[in-house]
Amino acid sequence: MHVEISKKEFKELAKLREKIHKSGEVTSIKEMFTRSEAFGDRVAVVEKIKKQDAVYTVKDFHDKVRQLGTALYELGLGGKHISIVSENTYNWIVTFFAIVCGGGVAVPIDKELPDKDISMLISKGDAEAVFHSRTYKETAELHLANDERCKYAINMTHNGKAAGGKFLTIDELCEMGKKLLAEGDRRFLDAEVKPDDLAAIVFTSGTTGTNKGVMLTHKNFSVNVEGILEFLGPEQSTMSILPMNHVYELSCSVLTAIYMNGIIYVNDSLKNILPNINDFRPTAMAVVPLVLEGIYNGIRAKAEASGKLDIMLKMIKISNKLLKVGIDIRPIVFKQIKENFGGMFPTMSCGGAPARGDHIKFLSELGFTIISGYGMTECSPTITLHKNGKEKPLCAGKAFPRATFKIAEPDEDGIGEIWVKGENVTKGYYKDEEATKASFSEDGWFKTGDYGRLDEDGELYITGRKKFLIILPNGENIFPETVESNIMEHLPYAVETVAFEEKIVAATGKEATVMSAAIYVNRDFLKGLSDEEIIQKTKADVADSNKGQPSYRKVQNVYVSFNEFEKNSTRKVIRQKVIDTYTKKETV
Repeated sequence: MHVEISKKEFKELAKLREKIHKSGEVTSIKEMFTRSEAFGDRVAVVEKIKKQDAVYTVKDFHDKVRQLGTALYELGLGGKHISIVSENTYNWIVTFFAIVCGGGVAVPIDKELPDKDISMLISKGDAEAVFHSRTYKETAELHLANDERCKYAINMTHNGKAAGGKFLTIDELCEMGKKLLAEGDRRFLDAEVKPDDLAAIVFTSGTTGTNKGVMLTHKNFSVNVEGILEFLGPEQSTMSILPMNHVYELSCSVLTAIYMNGIIYVNDSLKNILPNINDFRPTAMAVVPLVLEGIYNGIRAKAEASGKLDIMLKMIKISNKLLKVGIDIRPIVFKQIKENFGGMFPTMSCGGAPARGDHIKFLSELGFTIISGYGMTECSPTITLHKNGKEKPLCAGKAFPRATFKIAEPDEDGIGEIWVKGENVTKGYYKDEEATKASFSEDGWFKTGDYGRLDEDGELYITGRKKFLIILPNGENIFPETVESNIMEHLPYAVETVAFEEKIVAATGKEATVMSAAIYVNRDFLKGLSDEEIIQKTKADVADSNKGQPSYRKVQNVYVSFNEFEKNSTRKVIRQKVIDTYTKKETV
């Protein structure tokens, strides 16, 4: 369901938002929570439970957070480290606020990990309780049996049942808290939270090493929320698609929406993204490149199936010319596409990994607002933001408000490691002094491990990850991302590409080092061709894409896949697994 807001209500909401935001700089999540109480009976969150819409007001949310937070104190968990393992739900948000607004530390865990890894990270975060959904009940109970520090497993699912003792439910805790509050219990309400207090330990993906627990303070989160509002302003509503255990969704979407009463529509399943967009009609969404790709492919496939693709592409060209003289015909000529998204094109902030330039450009030309940028967990997460996706689709933008970055030791092409300073930067890694020390310069700059360059406007372009850098025998340095970007630009049917250095034994018997690329191809873009013909076309098109490239960046080996590459929970390709798959060949 979509929550309708009249023009009068919208004006009142805008005034209230301005009043709250101008009441002084917000410095903690608890302060965000307290201020947001002023929104009263306005809708805060909508989620689907068994295909039925459940609607929660700001008052409902505040009451439940206070009840749960008070119960946590009664259990001896006030101010403690507490884990959350669950799908995105209203209760996930309630639990996070109940933990951190009571002075505790939330330890959100990636639910996609194997049970043993989930358990390991709960322990690594020193969690004394774990909140879980019904899906992860056994996972939580198994952990409880093997970790003496962890005292409770709390089922977050509505009407969830518990065995008692160490096994509780969120509903019974809220009932407990409700009674305590009625009796005058103020332990949670009066809990002091300072800006530099730790709010969460968020673990990195660990795809190239061990998971590191990024320590994020209340100030870190607050600075990111303030920056989002300063750069973009508050949104009327957002649809929560990405996992809330990731800082990108949690900080940029959930916290910002709660603070400014942007209605949060909780997406119940990845397969329901498009139907839910049509149903909820959110004004904004935080997405990853995979979502952009799905929308891009869906629009083009529908146009092609109806025989209107050529017409749509011609109208884009006409529209682009008219836009240059200030005439915007997109709401008229692309009205039908807009209707498929509930009557509005939601603003989409794309992060987590670089998106394809052709996807950003195409969707921007239709009328979507695509916000791209650059960030990482250690920076809460935003470092740069960029609005002009239509003109500069690959640009990461300028420095985020309240953050500073620089290109350290740039080479002759202006490329160097990106270093960041600001109140958005983590204080370090939990119980890992060695990793913390290695990540900061002597004068306090955080070393991102990413390389980039600035254009003539001072805007950032990401060139690649330091850990992926290839150094050839002749001394040339290559970022595989540069090679991959060139291939993707020339092969519209390429979905994913991983470039890598490969040692081969040629037919002459001599060993040589070459640039190789594994490419996941979408057959739907090449209808009428057999698999062998697709392979040959891909190799020929890659050879064509080599033209104009320096010799050391030319791809000599091409491996074609018709299956998507393995990804981690943030939907990033696990590069090493792809490389391991294709480096078993010894000859060409």
